[in-house]
Amino acid sequence: MSPFWYLTVPSEEVARRICERTMLIKHMIDLWGEASTFEELQAAIQACPAHKRAPWGRAGTSFKIVVDGWGNRIEMPEQVKLIERLAFLHLQVGFPGRVPGAWEGGALEPGAGYLGPGSAWAPGNARVDLKNPDVTFRLVVLDNDSVDNGLPHTVHKRWYFGREVASSKRGLINQYALTRRRYLGPTSMDTEMAFIICNQAQVRKGSLVYDPFVGTGSILVAAGHLGAYTLGADIDIRVIRDGKEDKRGERVDVWANFRDYRLQPPVGLIRADAHRPPWRDDLQEVLDAVICDPPYGVRAGGRKSVKDDSVVVDDRSKHIVTTDPYPMGECVRDLLDTSARLLRCGGRLVFFFPASPETYSEEELPAHPALRLLANSEQPLTSRYSRRLLTMAKVKPYCAAEAARFHEEHKDTELLVDQLSALIFEPRRDNEGNLVDRVSNKKKWRGKAV
Repeated sequence: MSPFWYLTVPSEEVARRICERTMLIKHMIDLWGEASTFEELQAAIQACPAHKRAPWGRAGTSFKIVVDGWGNRIEMPEQVKLIERLAFLHLQVGFPGRVPGAWEGGALEPGAGYLGPGSAWAPGNARVDLKNPDVTFRLVVLDNDSVDNGLPHTVHKRWYFGREVASSKRGLINQYALTRRRYLGPTSMDTEMAFIICNQAQVRKGSLVYDPFVGTGSILVAAGHLGAYTLGADIDIRVIRDGKEDKRGERVDVWANFRDYRLQPPVGLIRADAHRPPWRDDLQEVLDAVICDPPYGVRAGGRKSVKDDSVVVDDRSKHIVTTDPYPMGECVRDLLDTSARLLRCGGRLVFFFPASPETYSEEELPAHPALRLLANSEQPLTSRYSRRLLTMAKVKPYCAAEAARFHEEHKDTELLVDQLSALIFEPRRDNEGNLVDRVSNKKKWRGKAV
């Protein structure tokens, strides 16, 4: 599969608005030419319609050219050579300028053509500005065949050239970096993934978003940045109520993170058990999205409340309920049922589901009669462990009787993912039972295992 996709959008403004939200798109480029060799690329660019190129290199404008390598690294001396080979563009001696009768309404008249050096219609020079150019041109070189970088050789060498229309707002990753956050936990979601989850859930300004496994609130921070009203719950009262001390000895909690980022604070954070949700039975279709990372026993195991008649509660304000392990199959069933009830029709549930490449089976993917699976995206973490971001949409009103029948037909059974922790930390053996040295056998690219 190619990392480059072709997209048709109504306008450049739409492209910019898409890139303002996306995390996985790097750039949107108005393609002027592509080819398998540089010589073919030059011919393709020169065949590009003049009206498409003319506005971006005329006198008085500034530009820069960026060379991107995909699948390989292009050293700076080689980048300079490639830029010099683009001299046929004649950017520094101008594209057609404003000429009476040749430039009307921002577009060249048909047949105006491309004008090179020495043309009487090129009254000035486009100048180079590497810091703040009016336009950025990108030469992208896809070369995944000449190096053994561990990536699949699905696409052969390809050259692309065009004008950058929009770029994703990667600055958000630095702005909300976990290293800058005062209240963190071992399962805090990294910033990029938190925004991806929110995008999958179509979180927007005014959305009411719920995280039933809120922890330190890392996913809700991303939702808050997008203008959503946030609501969270966690079975551990200490995470929500008590927080912890930061490096300066100050007490910090989920609320502190929202204050530090000057975001609207959560509508509420409650101590609640996903297995015994606190919501009234008649409370339905109030949420726009449910976004979460359920505990699945690798870094933190799930817990559920259990009744213990032997415990006498003298002070409920300080009492911590007895809990038992919460199997993944049961946890996900409860999550889907609560989401099916509380989501509006069309609302989305987005959550991570653990998997192992050795045991993954689509038959184990969770399901609910009121929800439809829209996307199943794998994020490899190690050679033995991955997680899948599942995106579901509510497609019909919740019916308790229908849900009960569905659960009766699909009773809880122990899932293979419930054994994930043991699988990850158990030494790998070959077919003869001998221990496998996973490190020495791994291929490396630029010092990293691939």
